[in-house]
Amino acid sequence: MKKLFSLSAFLLLAVIVLAQSPQKLSYQAIVRNAQGKLVSNANVGIRFSILQGSATGSVVYNETFSATTNVNGLVSVEIGTGTSSGSFGAINWALGPYFLKSETDPAGGTNYSISGISQFLSVPYALYSEKANVDGSETKIVAGTNISVTGTGTAASPYVIGNGIYPQNNKLIFTSSQTWTVPSSVSKIKVELWGASGGGGGGGAYTYSYSYILNNGGDGGSGGFAQEVMNVTQNQQFSITIGTGGNHGNNAYHSGSSWYGDTDGSTGGDSWFGNSLKAAGGSGGKRGSYAPATTHGNAGTANLGPVTGYAGVSNSNILDVWQGLDRSYIGDRVLTSKPGKGGAIQSYSSNTPPVAGEGGCAIVTFFE
Repeated sequence: MKKLFSLSAFLLLAVIVLAQSPQKLSYQAIVRNAQGKLVSNANVGIRFSILQGSATGSVVYNETFSATTNVNGLVSVEIGTGTSSGSFGAINWALGPYFLKSETDPAGGTNYSISGISQFLSVPYALYSEKANVDGSETKIVAGTNISVTGTGTAASPYVIGNGIYPQNNKLIFTSSQTWTVPSSVSKIKVELWGASGGGGGGGAYTYSYSYILNNGGDGGSGGFAQEVMNVTQNQQFSITIGTGGNHGNNAYHSGSSWYGDTDGSTGGDSWFGNSLKAAGGSGGKRGSYAPATTHGNAGTANLGPVTGYAGVSNSNILDVWQGLDRSYIGDRVLTSKPGKGGAIQSYSSNTPPVAGEGGCAIVTFFE
């Protein structure tokens, strides 16, 4: 019987493909005959078995190949892609150790005349983590004095480490109404408040002297602004009301010889912080049939607080009219309540619908 000798080198892949680890391992071996000569350009049969626990352990997976050596006697296959009744991807690499048993038939059949066993000394991390459920939560972070830890350490919920007193960037952002309690070690805050904007009015037709003029609906008015620096105490509670954006109107429809049904946008809601700081909502844009020219809603001007502001151009996003600050100060809003755009009618069958206004918000910055 001829004896074959195989020198095997493993390249264990850890490449992510389509967000999953590849369920295969590259295998290469050089095949020589009993005289030490290369078995070149020949068909060989190969059987692999993966054993669990020891070199004589139970078989958890096996497969066969019919492969061809090259001119240098090198045979290359990918374990996990051969003929098998099992699933290479079902191997739980966390339950090792595992051993690889290789058997070869130089005649290309299944009369395997030589075998060898070697241990997997390392396993591709991508394969291991997929079956071991390694998602980051195995690393535990414990909060200490004045240190807070949130999240579970997974990709969906990463750890966020804070100082236990102030939020990230010393800011809290509120976009919904609620009751807020002042945390410990906080004695001074700055509150910035925006009212909601009005919704856009529907496009329509203004009737004039037995004819009509197609007219865009007006944009909603932008929400107002209010700001105050407050001294606060631990566990003090504030009722926060965040204005809801105004609803959009409806475009007119054509029937017979006339246009019908355009409506105004509605007014955005006021935002409050406590009962003394208020940012007014902007009013809704007017319907196209309201006037011969497009009529935008009014900006929120009925604001309350030491510092207030609103947009001089009612459907603008820029605060440029101030009380309590130098009136030359002009700044873009942060998280502004954007006015809803008015609708437009281009023809009987073509129109651009109006848009609802954006809701208000509050930003609380911790000073001390």
